[in-house]
Amino acid sequence: MVPVLHDMKAGFFLVVALAMLVFICAVAGLGAVLRPARWSDRKANR
Repeated sequence: MVPVLHDMKAGFFLVVALAMLVFICAVAGLGAVLRPARWSDRKANR
């Protein structure tokens, strides 16, 4: 019983770690996509 519980716990932490990695990549991707628009707005306002 204990090894099965340990495997489930390890799988859960693996899924959580992968979800955090995907979330961080999504935020970084959005930042990279939105940043040129912000810079163009700043240059247009000058």
